[in-house]
Amino acid sequence: MSEKIHGLPKAKIERNYLTWSLWMVPLAAAAVCVYFVLHDIVFGGPTITIYFQNADGLQAQNSMVKFRGINIGEIESLKLAKDGEFVAVRAKLGFPARNLARQGSIFWIVRPEVKLGSISGLRTIVSGNYITVQPGDGPRTNAFVGAEQPPLPPIPAIQLTLLTGNLDSLEPQSPIFYRGIQVGEVMGFHLSDDARDVVVEARIREDYAPLVRMNSQFWNAGGINFHAGLFSGIEISAESAETVVSGGMAFATPPDYGPPATNGAVFTLNEKEKDEWKTWNPAIQLHNVPEGKTIKTSLPQFNPR
Repeated sequence: MSEKIHGLPKAKIERNYLTWSLWMVPLAAAAVCVYFVLHDIVFGGPTITIYFQNADGLQAQNSMVKFRGINIGEIESLKLAKDGEFVAVRAKLGFPARNLARQGSIFWIVRPEVKLGSISGLRTIVSGNYITVQPGDGPRTNAFVGAEQPPLPPIPAIQLTLLTGNLDSLEPQSPIFYRGIQVGEVMGFHLSDDARDVVVEARIREDYAPLVRMNSQFWNAGGINFHAGLFSGIEISAESAETVVSGGMAFATPPDYGPPATNGAVFTLNEKEKDEWKTWNPAIQLHNVPEGKTIKTSLPQFNPR
């Protein structure tokens, strides 16, 4: 009996490489899934929602989010918010742009815009409207209220408040002039608490801040001024071509000027300029205005051989 058992044929085990290769398909699929999970969750940027009053020109899966001229994200979807007053724009940011999703960041839509004396956003005619951002430094967040106008770039300046009965042609970013030179701009405006005045928030650049004194006089310089005299005839003037369209302000300081205006000082915005203000020409030292520099250029020397 034992001899028969020893006489049985032995099983021969061979490796089938075709079977092992079939296992590579699910393993490769699992590796791809792990990659996309790591890419989207670990190495991917945040998904944010920006609420705009008007999202005209934006397209889901097509419009981009840009910063400093490069793409940092893509718009995934657009839908009407629950209150029906805003459009919720959902955008996916890239990993390098994750720090832009912070409180204080300002998002706005770049559209082609033509103004008197300036043209902006012409590239959007070809590439389409896109969203850009001014970074903030607050805590991380994923919900923002988009700005309808590009914000003014932050610069050293003093903030002023002007009270007027009528806004007239003033707009955000309308210029503020001193003797024909732009020294500041309008930041925004709103009605006072009792709705009797329009409160205009403005800023004067730090270099020109010494020009503003507590007894300076501001007036609305927008539009075209007509003056008719018996002997002088009709005179037509404007502060600048830009103020004819977008409005503007101007101010003058008397020779016996008072103390410098402090941050948050309140002034009255007069409707028109008085003739006596035109003669005001005080000597005020501007210490921070940079002096002109002479640029020296030299040609490379050429030594013939």
